[in-house]
Formats: sequence, structure tokens, C-alpha cells
Amino acid sequence: MAGISSRYAAALFDLSRESGELDLCAQQAALVLDTLGTEQCRGIIEHPNISGEEKRIFLNSVFGGELHKHLDGFLRLMIVKNREAILVSALTQFIEMYNAFKGKTSASVISATPLDESQVTALKDLLAKKTGKQIDISLRVDPSLIGGLSVLADGFCLDNTVRTQLKEMKNSIMSGEGLDDSQAR
Repeated sequence: MAGISSRYAAALFDLSRESGELDLCAQQAALVLDTLGTEQCRGIIEHPNISGEEKRIFLNSVFGGELHKHLDGFLRLMIVKNREAILVSALTQFIEMYNAFKGKTSASVISATPLDESQVTALKDLLAKKTGKQIDISLRVDPSLIGGLSVLADGFCLDNTVRTQLKEMKNSIMSGEGLDDSQAR
């Protein structure tokens, strides 16, 4: 199914770019994707016993008929072709294509404590320098990390958390790694 969703995403991307409406379509696609992320909305769109016409009316009521004609046509086509199950995947791929085209990428940062603005700015600058792209950071706090942070950006993963360091240390101790015979006794 990934190939099919890629083709739909590419078609929407090309049409939006050619019409000069790529930014608007990407912005609205992100809104649609967020909305479809809710279990209730996705359940309606993907339900096999709800007709295509009812799904179209539902989407029209949710978005107030304000979607760009290319995005609206895309959604209608997905419903007519019974491709509702890949709708989220296709929209995600469309947004990824848009971000790549614009030289943007996203980073997921998990820290043990909340980061202040200067830390977020410094992290964005560092990641932008490393990836060569504009960075959009999503932050999450997880006190179980004890300290440090974990970063996932553009295929780059850094886990410099105290929890991970302790786990690695424990594994090294248990395996006796790094010790020669004289030190192991």
C-alpha cells in the first residue's frame, strides 16, 4: 500500500506546486491530518458501512467547505476509490515531500526536564547546521530519563540520557566488557 499512497501524495504535490498553491495545500493537509488523527474522525472515514457520500458530507461539515480545491478533490478521490485506509499515509507523505522541497525537517526532542527558549534555539541552530535544513522541533518531557536528552532528526538519532548511560553501564558490568583478566578478579 505504501506505493499507492506515494503515488497519490506525489500527484497532490505536483498539482499543488504547478498551481502555485503548494504552501496553502500543505498547511491545510496538516490540518486534515491532525483531524484524521483523532480516533472518532478516522473511525468515520475508514468505516466500511458508511457511504462515500456520507463521508464527503462529514468532511465538508468538519472543514466547512474551506479546503483548497486540490485538497478537496484529493479527499474525494480517495473516498471514491475506497482508499480511506491509506489517507493518513498519503497525507503524511505529501507533507514530507513538501518539507523536503522547502528544505525543512522535523526533530523530536525528549528531555528529562523542560528546555528553556535559549536551549531550544541553540538546539535548533545545531541541528540546522548538522542537517542543512530548517528545523521544526517537537518537545516532550519525560522525567524517567533522569537527565540529558534524546534527539531524533532527519534520520539522525542521539540518545544522551542518564537512563541510557546507566543501562549501558549495567550491561557492561554484567558482561565484564572492558575488563582484562587481572581486573575482573
